[in-house]
Amino acid sequence: MNDQSEFKAALGDLLLLAKASGLKVTEPQIRECFPGWELTTEQWRLIYSYLELNQITVEGHESHPESLSYLRGGDGGEEERGGASGKRSKGGASSEKRLTGEDTKCYRMYLEEIRAIEEISEWELPGLLTAVKLGNRAARNRLAEGHLGRVVELAKEYAGKGVHMADLVQEGNMALLMAMEDFEGGDFGVYITREICSAMDAALAEQTGERDTGSYLAAQANAIMEATEELVKELGREATLSEVAQRMNLSEDMTRDIMKISMDALAVVEAHGSGEKFGRE
Repeated sequence: MNDQSEFKAALGDLLLLAKASGLKVTEPQIRECFPGWELTTEQWRLIYSYLELNQITVEGHESHPESLSYLRGGDGGEEERGGASGKRSKGGASSEKRLTGEDTKCYRMYLEEIRAIEEISEWELPGLLTAVKLGNRAARNRLAEGHLGRVVELAKEYAGKGVHMADLVQEGNMALLMAMEDFEGGDFGVYITREICSAMDAALAEQTGERDTGSYLAAQANAIMEATEELVKELGREATLSEVAQRMNLSEDMTRDIMKISMDALAVVEAHGSGEKFGRE
């Protein structure tokens, strides 16, 4: 049985082939990227979803009518849809200043593509996760598209460190889909954030040849701790999640997830008797 790393590597090769072929690929070409594999129905579904996320057309394959909505162009949407789009855009202009050249153009393009997608609410998520486990394709697509914004925002934070943003988004999309397949319970937002960041860290390590890239999550966790301490001194009271998120120029969801991941890491460190700084393994 081929392992997950081999499957991810083959997906990467397939994406390169599709790009060289004008954003189109055939099913025989897909099979050529997986020599010796007996692809299961689930693996084919994952391949199609990954190609759809990266706007690749599979010739001879008819897209499902419930395919990812932003690939159908959406309706242009308002600048904010539901409560979630506002979260996604919060602080974006300021942090976008860190991007230059192609990364800036790429970031804006992705924002345009996903702006009509309504984020998944905390009430919708449990039902989607249950439906996905039961093999519901519409739920699976909804779960994926509802988290595309998170992939883009994380890629923005990693951009400028040696890997183009477009490549980071591709790595993030792959990690998102893999995480959806592997999720067994717990906090889904925390889980996918960790998996997406791990994939982007690995991409940076491979590109730069460094074994330790300095995890974005660890750096952000330490920054959150410092920002929280500063706010406590300034306000004379405990800072709210909203205030910390605003100081960090992150969404509240992202700030909460990073804090949860970091607290999990801290618990592991303390269990081993280490006094390392908050957020580091």
